Amino acid sequence: VGRGGVFAYWCDTLPHHTLDTPRRFDHQWEARASLGLRAGRPEAVAAYVERGRVQAAHPATIPVRVARAHQHHVEAGRSVAVTTTNAETARAINREIQHLIHPDATGGVRLHDNTLARVGDEIATRRNDRRLWTHLGQRVRNRHTWTVTDTRPDGSLTVAHPDRGTVDLPADYVARHVELGWAVTGYGTQGDTVDVGIAVLEPSTTRNHAYVAMTRGRQANHALVVDPTGVVDPGERLAEIITRPVAADSALAVQARLHRDAGLEPPDPIAATREALAALRRADGVRDAADAPTVSEPAPAAPIVPTTPPPPTRPTGPSLGL
Repeated sequence: VGRGGVFAYWCDTLPHHTLDTPRRFDHQWEARASLGLRAGRPEAVAAYVERGRVQAAHPATIPVRVARAHQHHVEAGRSVAVTTTNAETARAINREIQHLIHPDATGGVRLHDNTLARVGDEIATRRNDRRLWTHLGQRVRNRHTWTVTDTRPDGSLTVAHPDRGTVDLPADYVARHVELGWAVTGYGTQGDTVDVGIAVLEPSTTRNHAYVAMTRGRQANHALVVDPTGVVDPGERLAEIITRPVAADSALAVQARLHRDAGLEPPDPIAATREALAALRRADGVRDAADAPTVSEPAPAAPIVPTTPPPPTRPTGPSLGL
């Protein structure tokens, strides 16, 4: 992610390494273009436009369009990441994806975003909870995504992830902190690598968000620029997004500047950072010891296999799946 805030301050004041060779992408042109997105160079947009990777769409059509693209890629055996900027857009896309998977389904467990979860659905947990541990000893964290393997009348869920394991989410947590998770907002896909990435770029999208959303896919990354007017040039809008100023100075940077303005020696950033990190590690260690699960026999992992029949084949539109 393009650096900003306290991370920018650390990069300016502390020894650091810079990783400048992308290895995720199947195509070298996309690896090079991704660096341009990260640096905010508008000329990088041309590479995406020339290959049909950036398109405009009316906001009313985006949920259906993205859901059909998602279904098209999944049916072809590809993994997909859908990233938006605001929760309302993500919720609308998730509802449409769910409808394509369960066209005639009824019932389910009510979630925080007023949607319903059924077996086989993808969900996202939106709060760290030290009470909740998987059978593999992993904590439930904010922005983790899972597959629902069981639903219960009391509103609780059993969810699973191939790397993190299986966990029972109690009804109160589900009702307050769980959402459908095929489409996620912000940095919800940061660190993920999939076959195809689909980014929905909105007026509030920042460069950092656009970079994350448009660099998740190995094989391809597509961007849909929200255009309620029908006259927006999608390439120009993407160029505007990536050239906007990034985050403001961190509190540490402001503190150092105020010290210099007053003729005082700024605090040593290395010593201050080490002290803060040591305190965080001590506190985290105490909490981990107090909250570690005490059960001796972990529950067996539930298979991550949807129990619903496969969705019917639908027209997919253009070859890129959008």
